[in-house]
Amino acid sequence: MSVGINFAKLRESVDWSITQLATPRQKRVEAVKQYVGAHYSDDGSEHVVPTNFLEMAVTIYTRLLAARSPSVLVSTGVPSLRPFARDMEIALNLIPAEIGLGDTLNRAVVEALFSFAVVKVGLSKTDRTELGQEYGEPFVDLVSIDDYFIDMSAKNRGGVQFEGNDYWLPLDEAQAMYDGKPSEIIPDDHTVAGAQGEKRAEEVTTSEGANIFEDRVWLRDVYVPKAGKVLTYGVKSLKKFREIDFDGPDHGPYHTLGFSPVPGNILPLPPVALWRDLHELGNNLFRRLGRQAENKKSVAAFQGGNDNDVNALKQANDGDGIRYSGQKPEQITVGGIDAPTLAFYLQVKDLFSYLGGNLDSLGGLAPQADTLGQDKMLTEAASARVNQMGEKTFEFVGDIFKSLAWYDWTDPIRQRKIRKPIKGTNISVASIWSAETRDGDFLDYNIDIDVYSMQDDTPSSKLQKLGMALERFVFPVLPQVEAQGGEIDFKVLFGLVSKFGNVPELDEVVRFSEPSDNAKLPQGNPQPAMKPANTTRTYERVNRPGATRSGKDAVLSQLLMGGKVQPAEGAVLGRGVS
Repeated sequence: MSVGINFAKLRESVDWSITQLATPRQKRVEAVKQYVGAHYSDDGSEHVVPTNFLEMAVTIYTRLLAARSPSVLVSTGVPSLRPFARDMEIALNLIPAEIGLGDTLNRAVVEALFSFAVVKVGLSKTDRTELGQEYGEPFVDLVSIDDYFIDMSAKNRGGVQFEGNDYWLPLDEAQAMYDGKPSEIIPDDHTVAGAQGEKRAEEVTTSEGANIFEDRVWLRDVYVPKAGKVLTYGVKSLKKFREIDFDGPDHGPYHTLGFSPVPGNILPLPPVALWRDLHELGNNLFRRLGRQAENKKSVAAFQGGNDNDVNALKQANDGDGIRYSGQKPEQITVGGIDAPTLAFYLQVKDLFSYLGGNLDSLGGLAPQADTLGQDKMLTEAASARVNQMGEKTFEFVGDIFKSLAWYDWTDPIRQRKIRKPIKGTNISVASIWSAETRDGDFLDYNIDIDVYSMQDDTPSSKLQKLGMALERFVFPVLPQVEAQGGEIDFKVLFGLVSKFGNVPELDEVVRFSEPSDNAKLPQGNPQPAMKPANTTRTYERVNRPGATRSGKDAVLSQLLMGGKVQPAEGAVLGRGVS
């Protein structure tokens, strides 16, 4: 049964929640200014940011969490519906390329690092020409935190009474949406400030007084879960445009991504909020070191003599001979970089990497160990935080695909051309995915959607995966594989190594010719090569200088207390941590 909405009370509640979001929005804008530095725009960081730790961390985590467009696996526990679930999987994997989902999710992860990410999922009700979408196409739009609001009286999403977002709509589309006379709707003056005058991230590059090509209206959608309705009204005019039933999945139109939940609060703790203090401290120290380096002077001090002797010395070229009656001049150096300050800066830099989840290892910025195996173990240990963030990202993307699956399934008109591969062959059969070819109700499937392929998959990583697969799964059972008639096609293998390793010369080094009639494989099961009876193993201990956090802390403490350190001890401060 439909529940009525008290429009006036809803507006008051929305306005109150927006005021509660003022500080999180402001902190996000401040962090964005640090992220872009002083040379991005006129309204970037107030001071130069010579060591931009935030940009480094955000880039590394974005690459790890959402480097590529996602793909999904669809499964169901109902055996009779599994062929249709497979068709749904093929159809869903066509959508990311159609709507640019990979880029949207990449930007969503960046938003989640600065605050939390919100995307709006639905079917386009207009020809969204600016996004290249036609009427009835699914969309996944990123909603800026400057435009999003949620019931701030709730402690978790289960208790949310409303949520929504602001947006600008062309005047003609707004008039067509309005339930009253179209002439009552007039355009709004463009602004980059929030509805209550708050600063927004777009102010970093855009100022007030923009010359807008088409007249637009500032609107606000509010989704009320209990009523199952979406209410739209003007942000400035406060006119109620429409109130419609939400025709979508139970989750609602909004999906959020946050990485660190805070007990008793609906807003998560963003990673950038944890990193920002060290970022600003490190840059303050580095700017101070820069001023000290610029103020350093080396001058010649004269004792005795006269002005003629001094001028003769100043004007003499290298190798010239002059007559000088005073004492030999001395070089005096004034200023310069303060060693304890430099040591403290280096410690701050290491702390940023440490609190960021060992960024040196995650980003491949420097080797952290002496061997590839040790480096791999360190990277896997450092990935614990990334794995936790990755699980939340996959859950977020999985919920988006479930909404897309619901819209795709319930669309009575749309048809998709899919190609279904025939198992065990390289042949695929064309098929139509439409309401006529689907069987059962969407809820009957109780589908599970597993997201994959969002991580970076470069040729070098593919080469590593190939080597690992051969080492772990093929070579140990190669005799059994050969016993069953299997073999390794070395021509294909070397071709893949040449391609993924970017070593085209390998094709010239390793050549294959067609086997002659006399060069046939022996009949029967080949015997596996026997291992030598005796093996020799050589252990070599190599002493390489390294650095630990405790060792660097000890050297730093000694410097700050005015003590002296040996050159070898001081060199530890500049080494990577293992």
